[in-house]
Amino acid sequence: MTEKDFQRIQELLTTNLSTAEGRINDRIDKLEREIKDVRSSMEEGFDAIGAQFNEIDNRFAELNEKIDRNYQEVTERIDTLSKDIESQHQDALEAKGALRLLTTQHEDLAGRVAVVESRLQAA
Repeated sequence: MTEKDFQRIQELLTTNLSTAEGRINDRIDKLEREIKDVRSSMEEGFDAIGAQFNEIDNRFAELNEKIDRNYQEVTERIDTLSKDIESQHQDALEAKGALRLLTTQHEDLAGRVAVVESRLQAA
């Protein structure tokens, strides 16, 4: 092998090595871009999922507020109805007492009328 052959082999090896290195660098660059794209896509997906969770949290908060308002409304209505029932019960008791009094007075008057009628018939 001559010096010229050796030099030619060295040039071919250097050229092949440079070409292989260029291809490897191109592949690495392509992989880095793909990895970057995948990361960006994943981040966007996570952001979208986070936004959905926030929306769900907001909806639950609104529902809790609505439930609290409805509970307060129902409680107030029940309290009002209870007071109305109690008042009506008291009114009924008073009316029952008044009816008893009127019945007693009616019976007393009926007794007096009977006494007066018997005196009139006797006279």
